[in-house]
Order: sequence, then C-alpha cells, then structure tokens
Amino acid sequence: MGKYWQVIKLSLQDYFVYRTNFVLWRVRSFIFFLTLIFFWQAVFSGKQSLFGYGQDQMIAYVLGIAFLKALVLGSRSFDELPGMIRDGQLTKFLLKPVSISKYFLSRDLLAKALDVSFSFVEIFLVVKLLNLDFYFPTNTSTYFIFILVSLLSVILYFFIGLVVSAFGFWLEDVWATRWLFGIIFLEFLSGVYFPIDVLPRSLVKAINLTPFPYLVYYPLKVWNEASGVLEKTPLQIVLVMTFWVFVTCFLSGKIWQKGLKQYSAYGG
Repeated sequence: MGKYWQVIKLSLQDYFVYRTNFVLWRVRSFIFFLTLIFFWQAVFSGKQSLFGYGQDQMIAYVLGIAFLKALVLGSRSFDELPGMIRDGQLTKFLLKPVSISKYFLSRDLLAKALDVSFSFVEIFLVVKLLNLDFYFPTNTSTYFIFILVSLLSVILYFFIGLVVSAFGFWLEDVWATRWLFGIIFLEFLSGVYFPIDVLPRSLVKAINLTPFPYLVYYPLKVWNEASGVLEKTPLQIVLVMTFWVFVTCFLSGKIWQKGLKQYSAYGG
C-alpha cells in the first residue's frame, strides 16, 4: 500500500510542475459549465417546466454535471495508458513489482480529488454570483443512494477506461480512438451535455442498454428524485450499475491478458 501512496505523492508533484496545464484544464471545464448554465436558462426563459424538469431541477442537473465530471470522468489512466502501450512505455511497469491497475487507480484518485476540490469552488461561485435556485432532495435516503451510485460510477468508469485503453494493443491511432470514444460515447451518451430523457423514447431505450448513462445521467436522476423515462427505481439503478461494474471488470481483465500476450515494446 505504501508504494501506491508514493505514486499519489509523485503525481501531485507532477501537477505542481505542470500547473499551467492543470489551470487551463480547469478554465476549460469552467467555461463549459457556464455555457450549459446560460443555455438552459435561455431554454427555460418564461417556462415553469420543460421535458419533465422544473427549472431548479435542470439547474441542479447542470451543477451536478460539473461535480460528476470531476468525480467520475476525472482520470489520468484514460489519457495516458493508450499512448504508453503504443509507445512501449508500458514495459517499465511490467518489470516492476507494481500492479498497473492499482498504479493508475492511485493516479486517478488524486486527479479526482483535485478536480472535485476545484469544482466545489466553481459551483459555489456560480450559484452565488448568478443567484441560482438549487434543488435539494426531500428524502434523507436520497443522499445516501446518491453517494452509493456516485461511487459505483467512479468504479464503472475506471474499468471502462481500462477496456478502452487496451485498444492500444491492436490499434495504431490510439488517440483518435480515445477522442472519438471519450466525446461521442462517454460524454454524449452519459448525459454530460443534456439529460438523456430529452431524446426520443426509442433512442433512450437503446442508450439504456449500454453502461454509459449510469456514469452521469442516472446518478443525477437519483439526486433530482425523478424516475425518468423508463421508470427505474433507485434500487434498479443500483442493481444495473453493479451488473455493469462486474461486466466491465471481467472484460478489462480478459482483454488486458490477451493484449499483454502479444505486447511488444516498440521503442520501450
């Protein structure tokens, strides 16, 4: 355990060395956050409710996006692992007495802690400056369920990241693949840009057959105490998320085992 704590400390030092990159990343996230706020305020102008949401619930959804993007989608492994496989840098980890998954999980935890800390500041400033109405759950149990599904989202995203990173064992252009997968699937289908239930019902049903909406959309539906298009209860959401965690954990292990067998360190 001590060696992974050292990984966290060394990763923190990296942030201080490249702090300009981190600041620019937070600025980009903050601009995206503000853009969504202004967009939905304009959409709800003169309307009490839309798409089954009250304005306070939609604002809570957008504020929740800012939080869950930091908590769930904040990751170093998703950004670094594909390139390390392709460039042969993975070799040095295979020669050391460390677990690759635990190494990158340690780096991810630090990235999430920093991102969440800044996201709280950003959310607080926006709520105060714009005098936003924020929806708080009326049932105490909702807070505990939200914490549970958020943790499941973090675990699910980590295993999805391992699966996507393993594409580097077989594909030449891993960065294009990661960008396409990250933007189209992980962000669009997870509900980062808008609640999925604003889409046609048939499309929502198709999206719900994937693990992606359980990263952001369903945790925020739990917070808003709304059942959604398919009438999923909080218990059903937890059970489906648990299923996807086991599936992606199994797939990531199998794919990595197969990939490592044919791995050759070009330039490593």
